Amino acid sequence: MSYVSIREVTPHAGKESVLKERMKSLSGIMSKHGAKSALYKVVAGEGAGRYDLQNWYSSLEDGAKSFQSYGADEAYQKVMQMRAEDPAGDVVGPWIGRMVFGAPKGNKPVVVHRDYFAARSAVAKALELAPKLQELMDQLDVEVGIGIPVMKDDHEMLRVVYRFDSMVHWGSSVDKMVTDERFLNLINQAHEAATLKCSRMLVLQ
Repeated sequence: MSYVSIREVTPHAGKESVLKERMKSLSGIMSKHGAKSALYKVVAGEGAGRYDLQNWYSSLEDGAKSFQSYGADEAYQKVMQMRAEDPAGDVVGPWIGRMVFGAPKGNKPVVVHRDYFAARSAVAKALELAPKLQELMDQLDVEVGIGIPVMKDDHEMLRVVYRFDSMVHWGSSVDKMVTDERFLNLINQAHEAATLKCSRMLVLQ
């Protein structure tokens, strides 16, 4: 089991470099206090241009301890003061998610999200299909995960995550995926239980 807290931040016009510097600083501070932290930029699809700061934990207790610890760090408070005095972006979150299949093995350079509208009853169907999807993706050396919200404004969301070694790896993998009848059959079965709402590509910063 693994949990993630995600801050989604859209930079203000002319402030992207300032925002990125602050968020990388925050990620470094959070890493010192128990978070497996990574900063991604959405480069295509829904939310293109925003930054996602992801903190990973093995349990909610570990996440709570980390949150309290870095919140008391003077370096963290300094960045928060700069944000208050000179905002550089619009922040959504943090929201909290739980991986119900396929916890990440590390911070992959390229990640793709496919977000579905799904009642909680659809999670069982997703978990039924997940091992079959992972078996196909193993042949392409692609990691797969499935996450659901724990604390968010939308609890009818199910996220399928694909993790790639590079942009070229993504391209070559998708070329093969879209012509593989086994993969297309799994996607069609997924669509019987849930509706694809949006997708995006993120690149590690």
